[in-house]
Amino acid sequence: MDKRHQGRRPWAVVLLIVLLCCGIALGCATLGKRIFTANSFGKTKTVNIANLQGLQVTADGFVYYDGSTISSLSSSGDVRWSYLVGANAGFDASDYGVAIWQGSTLTMIGGDSGTTNFNGTMDADVISARIDSNYAAALIGSETSGTIVLMESGGRQVSQIVLDDVTVIDYGFFSNSSLFWVMLLDSNGTAPTCDIQTYRPGKEIVGSIHDNEQLSYAVMFQSSQVLVAGDTYLRTYDYTGTENADKRRLVYGWYLADADATANDPLMAFVNDAQLQGASNIRDLRMLRSNYDHVMRLPFGCMSVVARGNAVYGFSGDGHLVVARTDQDTPLAYQLALQQIDIVYGVTQDGVAVLGNGDSVYLVSLV
Repeated sequence: MDKRHQGRRPWAVVLLIVLLCCGIALGCATLGKRIFTANSFGKTKTVNIANLQGLQVTADGFVYYDGSTISSLSSSGDVRWSYLVGANAGFDASDYGVAIWQGSTLTMIGGDSGTTNFNGTMDADVISARIDSNYAAALIGSETSGTIVLMESGGRQVSQIVLDDVTVIDYGFFSNSSLFWVMLLDSNGTAPTCDIQTYRPGKEIVGSIHDNEQLSYAVMFQSSQVLVAGDTYLRTYDYTGTENADKRRLVYGWYLADADATANDPLMAFVNDAQLQGASNIRDLRMLRSNYDHVMRLPFGCMSVVARGNAVYGFSGDGHLVVARTDQDTPLAYQLALQQIDIVYGVTQDGVAVLGNGDSVYLVSLV
C-alpha cells in the first residue's frame, strides 16, 4: 500500500503545478490585456471637415470655421456647439470663449455653452479680438494706426487704447484677466523696435518695456514677472518694466517656436534659426525653463514642435512623433498611424495632438 500511495503522489503534485501555472498564465494575460487597453498613447481619430478654412486648439478641444459655421469640438471629436456666421468671418478661440468678427460686427460666444454673450457693431472694422475670463479686447481700425477697445465679457466698454503710427503685433490678458498687454512695433526710427505696454483695464498704463538692443517677438507672463524673447536675449522683467539682468539668457541663433502658456514656469522650446526654412528641417531642440537649459538632437527632422507640461512634442510630415522630456537626456521616437501631416495645429491640455492633412483633422492621444 505504501508503494501505491507513493506512486500516486507525483501525479497529484504535477496536476497541482499545472493548475497553478494555468492560473498564473490566465492572470498575466488578463493583467496584460488591461494594461494594453488602458494605454491610449498613439490612438488616432479622424474628423473630416469639408471646406476647412481655420482651426484653433483650446484646452480640451478645438474650434474651426468652414466658411459658414463656427463649431466647437471636444478633444475626442464630439461636437459641442455650432454657430452660423456666414462667409468672410474671422475668429479667435480661447479657453473662455470665441470672438467672431465680420466687418465692424463683433460677436462673443461662451466657450462651453455656445451661448451669445455679445453681438454688436464697433466704431470701425474689427481687425482681431480676444476673450479672457473677465474681459475682452478688440483691435479696430487698422493694424498700423488702430484702437484697442477693452470690454467686459458682456460687451460693456471699459476703456480704449489709441495706438497711432505703430503696428500691433499681439496682445492679450494676464494675471487672472486683471492686466492687459500689447506688443507694438515702431518702424519710424533708424531701426525697428518693439515695445510692450501693460494696462489695468479701465485705468492708466501700469508699465512699459522698451528694448532697443534687439528685436523682440514673443512675450510670456508669470505670476510676478514677464519673459520677453528676442533675436539675441531672453529677458526677464517685472510688471512695471524693470529688467532683472541676472536672469538674462543668451539665445542668439535660436528661435522660440513654442511655450506652454498655461504654466507659471513655462517650458520653452527653441529651435535653430537655420532650420526654420522648409518642412521637416527642425533637428536641434533647446529646452529652457528657469535654471534648466538642455539641447537635444532629434532623431529625424520635424515640421513643428509643441511644448506642453514637461515635454516637447515634435512632428514630421510623414507621421513620425518625437517626445523630448526634461527628465530624460535623449528623446523617444514613435511612428504614428498616419502617412502624411500637412499642419500641426497644436496639443490640448488633456494631451491630444491636433494634426491636419487637407480637410482631415487627426486627433492623436499623447497619454
